[in-house]
Amino acid sequence: MESEPTEAGLHPRHDTSYRFLLSSKKLFVELLRSFVKRGWIEDIAEENVEEIPHTFVLQDFKRQEADLVYRVKLHGQEVIFYLLLELQSTVDYRMPYRLLLYQVEIWRYLLQNDASLLHNKKSFHLPPIVPIVLYNGEKEWQAKRQFRELLAGEKMFESELLNFEYLFIDVVRYTEEELLQLSNTIGAFFLLDQTEEVPQLLVRLRKLGQIIKRLPPENQDKLMTWMDNILKNKLPKQEVNLHTIMKTAKEEEEMLRFEKALDNLERQGIEKGMLKGQRAEREEIAKRMLALGMEIDVIVASTGFSNVELEQLRQ
Repeated sequence: MESEPTEAGLHPRHDTSYRFLLSSKKLFVELLRSFVKRGWIEDIAEENVEEIPHTFVLQDFKRQEADLVYRVKLHGQEVIFYLLLELQSTVDYRMPYRLLLYQVEIWRYLLQNDASLLHNKKSFHLPPIVPIVLYNGEKEWQAKRQFRELLAGEKMFESELLNFEYLFIDVVRYTEEELLQLSNTIGAFFLLDQTEEVPQLLVRLRKLGQIIKRLPPENQDKLMTWMDNILKNKLPKQEVNLHTIMKTAKEEEEMLRFEKALDNLERQGIEKGMLKGQRAEREEIAKRMLALGMEIDVIVASTGFSNVELEQLRQ
């Protein structure tokens, strides 16, 4: 889609859930180690990570994304990681330009609030900023990755042009096998987030059961809280919720309760599918009867549809 992103902003559920997980320093470091292939990744220690509690909003772009900013001590110096959560269905082809503006805003903020950054001194240095884009849209990401690629005629020049390249994490494009092999919280979250159909969700929950049990208690709790949120409208109401089952799943008996909940949910899904199929068949019959000009009262009696529903089918 070539159109620019709308001003409607983020999907609220995604905004909340990604922020909820990645505001954890432990999970932020896990995200980097799982999906960023750089030599310096393994040198990042959780105790050297600190979130900058400030949200950067650009006037030109309204509020189109969520972001997280971390200050990290790496190899004896301060590095800023800017994580942009691009949780929209459209691709913004201006992304390198947007990231440039965000980096300038971050530097401006640091210069105004950090006394250790001396102004106009021979020793003056800006802390490096590593921009990261996390994207979970269905459309393939085709935006430029380097800033200078947005500049017209950039091939005429060499190092005199400004340039940087952002790291890119595409949630939807990782395979089930890749995410399961991670055996961690971020892999499980990505796997469930990219799953829309209930049958596939059930299969993946079964595969994740043992992985979730082995997670650190803090990570397990965060993931299960998120799972409760997205599954609460699908689980049988009479069943114990998955959070309770998995959080206390220390023995085989508890795991069987988890499997039972999935079995009941799967059975409900099948029943709903059958009812949906039956309705589709009745709709086809009603359409044919309408096309033949049969009396409305006869069609109502034959199909069970109301006059309003039949009028909708006619249209």
